[in-house]
Amino acid sequence: MNDFKIQLTTAQLSKLSDNPSLLLKELFQPGSKNYDTLAYELQREFKAGGSPQVTRIDFDRASFYSNSGQGKFRVTLDINYTFGCEDVKTEQLDQTSEWSFTLDKGTAIITFHSSPFVESRNTADEF
Repeated sequence: MNDFKIQLTTAQLSKLSDNPSLLLKELFQPGSKNYDTLAYELQREFKAGGSPQVTRIDFDRASFYSNSGQGKFRVTLDINYTFGCEDVKTEQLDQTSEWSFTLDKGTAIITFHSSPFVESRNTADEF
């Protein structure tokens, strides 16, 4: 499981408390470095299904507890798998991944913690 960090601005800190889903969408806009980092981590989680490529990321169930500085959210994603030897591609829609995060209030750095299933996910469980 890999963690990654993002430095927040003052405006982003207030969004975190008011509307964590809105902040997540802002931080992970398609084409941004943050988006690419999250997509990479999701591809690691879903790697057992072939060679994965994330094609859509959305967020729901986001919550933040300002007292503890911790939060969680669910990623809903679409993934394309390529199976090189067979030249086969498949698409899995609306897959989910649970994430958590921790805010260091002193530095305004948010650390994202990937799904606890990243090393144990098996596509055989999904059929």
